[in-house]
Amino acid sequence: MESIGSRIKSAREAKGISIEQAQKDTRISSRILSAIEADRAQEVISGPVYIKSFIKKYANYIGLDGGSLAESFTGSKPGFKEQISVLSKDEKPGRVPLKKIIYVAVAIVIIFLGIKLIVFAGSKTIAFLKSRPKAEKIVTVKPKPALKQVVGPAAASVPQIPKGEDLTLSLKARADVYLKVRSDGNVIYDGILKKGSSEKWKAKEYFEISTSRVEALAIDLNGTSLGSLGKGVVKGLRLPK
Repeated sequence: MESIGSRIKSAREAKGISIEQAQKDTRISSRILSAIEADRAQEVISGPVYIKSFIKKYANYIGLDGGSLAESFTGSKPGFKEQISVLSKDEKPGRVPLKKIIYVAVAIVIIFLGIKLIVFAGSKTIAFLKSRPKAEKIVTVKPKPALKQVVGPAAASVPQIPKGEDLTLSLKARADVYLKVRSDGNVIYDGILKKGSSEKWKAKEYFEISTSRVEALAIDLNGTSLGSLGKGVVKGLRLPK
């Protein structure tokens, strides 16, 4: 019995149609057409359904009963498979496997969520940085200077007070002047000493004087004048034993 491929080849040659012409008219690869005629379609086409489809189309093209020839094909599962592209306009494309569709959809969702997460994290970071309080300015507090003691010419005139004897401070104002006096750390005078006024105090260890105009004061310590102590404001002038 003549094979399917032989019948198709004989019909094509009888009509004087070349393989190249058949390929152009049917839009089926010349390799597939030659394989069909050689009864080797299963070696280049994957799956009997596709083989029957090509046989039917090719047989109808050359005037044979393509449907009958396709149904009579009983080729075994091919040992060699090749990815083919169907050139025929009336052939429907194969369905995309459901698993592939699911994988693609999951990948798209993951990418979308990743982008949303990055944008969300970025906005939160910016908001956090904006909400942080500005660094407080560090203020360095300079320590108060040590209390001044009498130095210079005036120091030479300070009397040496015997141990156990109290200090006696006498002040007389040559003009109205602000005056603050501490005796052993306790404030004993804080106010305006009027011109011509005089005051006298005692202390165990030291006196401390602050004034707005030191040149306006005549200062005696245990009966000895301290002379000039400078001009202007004096703060914390210490007179110890």
